[in-house]
Amino acid sequence: MPRFIKPQILNAAVGRLIGSRASNSMLHFLIFKRASTRERKPVVSFSTGNPHLRNAVDDLTACALNGTNLPHEMRGKPYVNIFGTKDSAWQYRNAGWRKNGTGPALSGPVWQGIIDIISENPRSGRLSPGYLKKIPDVLLKKGDALPALTDAAIWYHRADDLESRFGAVPDVAQLDEKLRESFITQLGLTDEEIAALFDADVRPIEGNPLDAVLRPVVANPQEYLPHLGGSSDDLHDMVGAFETLANSASVGLCVSRPLLLRFAAALGAKRFLILSGLAGSGKTKLAQAFARWLAPADENGESAGCIVIPVGADWTGNDNILGYPDGLDPKRYVTRPALDLIQRAAQPENAGVPHFLILDEMNLSHVERYFADLLSLIESGGSTELYRPDVDDDGQTQFRSGIKPKLTLPPNLFIIGTVNVDETTYMFSPKVLDRANVIEFCMARDELVAFLAALRSPKLEELDGRGSRFGAAFVGEAGKSLGAPTAVRALFEAELLLFFDLMSEHNAEFGFRVANEAARFLHFYRLLGGHAEDSTDWFNAAMDAIIVQKLLPKLHGSRPKLEGLLWALAWACGGSRDGLDGVTFSNKCQEAGRAQEETKYGPEAVEKALADGAARYPLSFVKVMRMWRKLVRDQFVTFAEA
Repeated sequence: MPRFIKPQILNAAVGRLIGSRASNSMLHFLIFKRASTRERKPVVSFSTGNPHLRNAVDDLTACALNGTNLPHEMRGKPYVNIFGTKDSAWQYRNAGWRKNGTGPALSGPVWQGIIDIISENPRSGRLSPGYLKKIPDVLLKKGDALPALTDAAIWYHRADDLESRFGAVPDVAQLDEKLRESFITQLGLTDEEIAALFDADVRPIEGNPLDAVLRPVVANPQEYLPHLGGSSDDLHDMVGAFETLANSASVGLCVSRPLLLRFAAALGAKRFLILSGLAGSGKTKLAQAFARWLAPADENGESAGCIVIPVGADWTGNDNILGYPDGLDPKRYVTRPALDLIQRAAQPENAGVPHFLILDEMNLSHVERYFADLLSLIESGGSTELYRPDVDDDGQTQFRSGIKPKLTLPPNLFIIGTVNVDETTYMFSPKVLDRANVIEFCMARDELVAFLAALRSPKLEELDGRGSRFGAAFVGEAGKSLGAPTAVRALFEAELLLFFDLMSEHNAEFGFRVANEAARFLHFYRLLGGHAEDSTDWFNAAMDAIIVQKLLPKLHGSRPKLEGLLWALAWACGGSRDGLDGVTFSNKCQEAGRAQEETKYGPEAVEKALADGAARYPLSFVKVMRMWRKLVRDQFVTFAEA
């Protein structure tokens, strides 16, 4: 049976090579070595007509080999340099690089003392005497980790049927040896070269079962190549790529770009997102669609990085999420699909692969009762105890069913909860809402008209793995410590302080967490929206999203408690600022917050003034008006019920 390296293993190996001391020049040296071995001569011709050099380039840089398909967006640049991409521009190369890349590079002055040019027509070269002394300076960067020999061997055999090449191997240790021996032989590497350039002691795949490393289907390049570098530049086109495919006739979703941008930016800013609103408005479908699109497909073409867990009305503890130790069998731990997903995400080979836990109808039970542990882990980054392991008579710790006794949430895990609000559900407490972005789904008439014009059921299977090229970059960016973009930082601070002052007047102020997550949201909104670093025209839309997703959801209470605050917020979101400096406008909003002169400061006065124009923050203003009208009608209001 054919056996190929799994894309997760390839992705992890490539990631380690990028993070190693290998420089751009490492690739050219390895191509030279491979061409020399192919030709069985120490002299290599740099001529564009040299088939050995061209084939060596394919062996070490071709994105697609052995019948694999090149993604559409990569067809103009079918070659890639996996070395040195961390300190240079992204290294996809066009078709001309096959004949114009390594040859001219090796002729350059930096290679003097490594390559001796011995003829000019055609130009040819061989290794210089004493080249071993110079190659570390040219082929390696400063740092700690040399590239692992095993990782380079994994990359070299990325599309090879290893069963055909090596025969049956009993375990990963022997597979590792075979990969390394083949790589060394195919490139003619000497012991001295290996010692100078590679770490031969590290064995990154050892300890895994064979099934965790190999699969019967060759990995397509889009399953692992897009995870190179994890550059934030890769994310500029992410929302647009998803929007185009999701709204296509082949998939059949109906979702707007502004909503997608808020959704993706909120996930990047915080790994916990709540989707609230009208039942049947597409909350779960959007969560599933994005997760299946971003997570790579498995060997069966299905998404393994996404799971939907329907929350039951009888959930009173965390055992439905995290499982529990079997009370009768001291060796068994009863796991759950959610825990299985978390553990799969935590595997080293999946470090750059996003995984999504979708909790459907999250408020059918009290959220705090079953979700408190995960909520704490999201915030603290710490661990929680699943069970206390026993110790046998020999003093050996006994783990249950292979489950570690403590659980830590991996940084590539994203949690999305959907919420419907009716008489059968429970309200979220402010402490839960404070820890998430809350995106409300509403139906507009024009959206329903468009849907009725082309009734269809979405085909989410068409999305599986199609956006995986963005996965590692998204995970990497979400794991960074980020602040508000420089161009809008002053605007952001002024607006956030305005709303803090207004809300603190009514004992509804927010804390450091909200400020930090709002700043992160701005970063992702600019990045995913494709806006230039020095642009500011996108700020109002982003700030509008912050207000309606982070500041308003916690508001709930009676008319005496909230009426003044809603008046003040109506002015802050929709009131005219023409001719007013920041202090004057803030004072005007605070005066409105006293709720004393309705004809002058009431929300409807703001609404009338907007008859010929739009509010500064339209989403937030519309929500404030809905909350205020419900407050007047019912004398009580919550964000979710308005």
